[in-house]
Parts: sequence; C-alpha cells; structure tokens
Amino acid sequence: MQSITQLITVENVLLPVHVGILLFIFWNIFKADHSAFSWMRGKLEILDFNKMMKFHTNIFYGLIGMTITGIGLFIPLREKLSASPAFKFKMAFVVVLFINSFVIYKFMPVASEKKYSELSTKQKLPLIISGAVSTMSWVGALIAVMFLPD
Repeated sequence: MQSITQLITVENVLLPVHVGILLFIFWNIFKADHSAFSWMRGKLEILDFNKMMKFHTNIFYGLIGMTITGIGLFIPLREKLSASPAFKFKMAFVVVLFINSFVIYKFMPVASEKKYSELSTKQKLPLIISGAVSTMSWVGALIAVMFLPD
C-alpha cells in the first residue's frame, strides 16, 4: 500500500487544479463568446458591460491561476520542458493570451455602447482580429500540450 506522501505529489494535486481552472476559463469563454456572437448577429443590440467584465475578469484571473499552477508543474520537469520546442510554443501562446486580454479589455466597451451593425469596418476589424488571436492561441496552446515530453 502506498503512503499518503506518495499519493500527494505535485502532479497529483496541481494537475487536477490546473485542468479545473482551464475548464472554468473555457466555461467563461463559452458564455462571453456566445454573447459576442449574439451581438454580432444582431440578436442582442448591446452587451451588458458588467456581465462581460465578469467573464473577462474570470478568464484573466484563471490565466493567472493556470500560470501559478503551471509553474508548480514546471519545476520538477524543468530540464525536459526547457529543451522542448512544444513547451516554448505553449508559453508563447500563453504570453499572447495575456497580451490579448488587455486588448479585449480596451475594446470591450464598444459592444456595450453600439450595435454591431452600427460599427464601421475599421471599428469591427480589431474585434475580429482579437477574437481570432484568442481562438488561435487557445487552440495552439492545447495542441502544444499534446507534444510535451512525458
């Protein structure tokens, strides 16, 4: 029989927390994106700023939580991971997600002030680009995870 200290390892504790935070983030992304797509399709005239800010804040703090748990997961595997191109790509995507969260924060008020149909192409373009960058970064980070060394 294994001792309690053998059962409670960094990976056994931090990995489920890391994944749990990821699921929390994805739920908030789903809710925020559903609202944004409804706004873009004209089903919602404007978005509730406070509601969108709550989703955005949850996602941002979730990224911080994933970074903290990720550091804990990284430390025992630092030699392998530091040499891994997949890990470097994943970290690049995470940096882009953090930067993009500030871009989203900057443009978020637009959707609570105007209908999507009232926006010019110049006003729509940063919103679309930011959404695409976010999607590509989340997908890229998840794909990179599949190529991390054991």
